[in-house]
Amino acid sequence: MKKKLLAVGIAAALISGAASAATVNANGVGHINILPYYSVQEGNATLISITNTDAVNGKVVKVRFRGAKTSDDVFDFQVFLSPGDVWTGAVTQGEDGIAKMSTSDNSCTLPANVNQSFVTARLQDAEKATGTREGYVEVINMGDIAPTNALFTAVKHVNGVAPCTSSVLVGSDPLVPADLTSLMSVPTGTLTSYAVVIDVDSSKAFTVPATAVSPAAAPGVKYWRQANIPVAYSTTLTADRVFDPAGGNVKMYEYDLPDLSTPYGDGVDAFAQRDAVTAALAKGSVITEFVTDESVNATTDVVLSQPTRRYYYTWLDVPSASTDPLLTLATVNGADGVYASLNAANNTVAVGAPSFTDREEGVIANPTSIVISPNPQPQAAIWTIQGEVAVIAINNGATPTGSLGASLTAQDYSTAFTDGWVRLSTTTATGAQQLPVIGFSAINVFNNGVGAAGTNYGLTLPLRW
Repeated sequence: MKKKLLAVGIAAALISGAASAATVNANGVGHINILPYYSVQEGNATLISITNTDAVNGKVVKVRFRGAKTSDDVFDFQVFLSPGDVWTGAVTQGEDGIAKMSTSDNSCTLPANVNQSFVTARLQDAEKATGTREGYVEVINMGDIAPTNALFTAVKHVNGVAPCTSSVLVGSDPLVPADLTSLMSVPTGTLTSYAVVIDVDSSKAFTVPATAVSPAAAPGVKYWRQANIPVAYSTTLTADRVFDPAGGNVKMYEYDLPDLSTPYGDGVDAFAQRDAVTAALAKGSVITEFVTDESVNATTDVVLSQPTRRYYYTWLDVPSASTDPLLTLATVNGADGVYASLNAANNTVAVGAPSFTDREEGVIANPTSIVISPNPQPQAAIWTIQGEVAVIAINNGATPTGSLGASLTAQDYSTAFTDGWVRLSTTTATGAQQLPVIGFSAINVFNNGVGAAGTNYGLTLPLRW
């Protein structure tokens, strides 16, 4: 009897939107995979791999690339993975400076051809040339495909190639693609992903596993078509207020869903889902080693990606309809919740001071001697996390950063220590809010004893906390 009452109570809480939960899976497998960084800066390419570890069911997967500054959607599509399937692709910089996708994978996608340049429609004019070059990636399992229906047959590989039957995936009208909801089953957490940021010419590669997240329950199935079919903004669909007519007033389409705030559970408010994922990712600080020894040209970059930051923004509509007739643009006005202290003018959040220790137990007694360079007044130093994907270089002094070639949201922390470890605060300086952060450290060293020109070694370290 008590078990029955408990189950009823949990169900009631979910329906009211008063409770929601999410879990970060230590095994790296889940419903949602978040890749903290991609880059095509300074000769980099980024290789992406998404694996369905389910040997029975297929997966309908949403893949979305978001820019580093304010996580605007710059490229998204759907992948249909058959059981045990792997989808791979490469992101490079095109001749026009815009990132582009290249893949020869045989898995089905919508659109059928994703070998295209990234899309700048939702970037401000000042960002269109560079805004696609760095960011992070969302990988979301929208639903499973049981081996008992036409969709499974349409995407299941035959002799290494998926049929990708258009009459099933798209239907008879390409302008109003098929609704596949009835052909999908409850999504299960069997996705795992990784990215490799690689600079072939410099012999550098940094391999980054995704952070895997699963909801407390996934009872609902809803397919969102990869089409420009308008959808009315609702807090049961998304916590992204850029689509709120009273805020950003950007027109929302089916391809905008799902996002990280879209509830898996029926009746759960998107803001509750946002807060649940944020709580699962929240950390007061992160720890990493750093190496900046000039004798081996060593550099260290720390990536601090905040995949739910976007859902705390408030937005302002672009005022002139003549400059934005398609309702694609909005500007960040501020933020609330854990990001209430956001400085909207430069998109930064002030955090606590870093704590550096060298390899021989040395510590810096006065934190104000650590500066964000260039800073002629160390006593006025304010440490911040800038943008959605902050890249903090150690002792680099300038941008682009030394290991990753980052520039869009890059800062430099300068210290007297050459090598050691650092605790970087991810707690807001005001309000003491722990921020939802994932990422890694990229360390590069140079060995001039290899061949005539020497070679680089790229090392990837996971963040600790």
